[in-house]
Amino acid sequence: MLRRIVLALVALTALTACSTANGPQVGAGTAAVVGNMTISSDLVDQRLRTAAPTLAQALDQQAQQEGRQSSGLDATTLADQSRELLTTAILHDVITEASRREGVVVDPAEVEQRVAAAGGEQAAAAAGYDLDTLRQLIGDQLAVAEIGRRQFDRLQVTVDVGTFADKTTAERAAAQLAADPGPGPLATLPAEARILDTTLRPGTTQGGQVRTASSLLFGLPGRTVSISAPQQDSTPGAPKPDPTTQPWTVVRVRDRSLNAPAPTGSTVPAALVDTRTMIQFGLRAIQPVAAEIGVQVNPRYGTWDPTQVRVVAPPSAAGAIVPLAPTVTFAPTAP
Repeated sequence: MLRRIVLALVALTALTACSTANGPQVGAGTAAVVGNMTISSDLVDQRLRTAAPTLAQALDQQAQQEGRQSSGLDATTLADQSRELLTTAILHDVITEASRREGVVVDPAEVEQRVAAAGGEQAAAAAGYDLDTLRQLIGDQLAVAEIGRRQFDRLQVTVDVGTFADKTTAERAAAQLAADPGPGPLATLPAEARILDTTLRPGTTQGGQVRTASSLLFGLPGRTVSISAPQQDSTPGAPKPDPTTQPWTVVRVRDRSLNAPAPTGSTVPAALVDTRTMIQFGLRAIQPVAAEIGVQVNPRYGTWDPTQVRVVAPPSAAGAIVPLAPTVTFAPTAP
């Protein structure tokens, strides 16, 4: 057992990003590799140049409201914005692959109607995008919402969850949970800080709201254990504390099924869920696809976090996902 825990701990330490060893690799001029697809640094740099004037204006307005002088577009702010733009490009490729698997095809005419309704080129410029990028983002939203609708009523997960004081403690706990099916370190947590062997549906309500449209619990692959950092403020230039000293969440997914029975009772069906909520859920629904095909990110931009499906920095802020140890069964002894 000790050897299995050590191996799981090594895997958690190493797998802060998924590997695509059999496909393209990140090299000069490449911002990221998503499965067999590449995202060029030129694309990210071009989008950054387009976004820069809008971002600078937003920072100036914020500084005026706070009664201070704007520091402008410094290197930290530009790096933060580059990570946001690269995350969007990576998610586009993941959505494209997930749409292919689900047979989802977005109508170009509907995309154009929504672009026009949003304000066309003026809306794109106000958001810091060019018109083609705005079209892509709207198409991705339509696709991911449809993927979410197709999975919402069929998904259920059985999980164990606990929050630990820092990353090192969470890594040790996850290694034990990966190697041993028992509650392990979760048993030492207060009852309000843990979930044990609980089956959840995305349509369950909590506090009058549909539960967890964007919950990590519905995006992790089955038969895995993960560690994830608290979500940081992604606003460009916002201060970020040392992630390793913040509370980290450990999730063990005992089972993830798309064969759940039809919703009943207090479980809200997909037909009654608003579009915004469904987009948030859809981004979790495609997360196992990202984990399967793998994402590599050029260190120039940051590190891929497979738990939060985004590019983060520093590398210590990235979570990890590893498979559970296989269940060992023994054949009965022959008489």
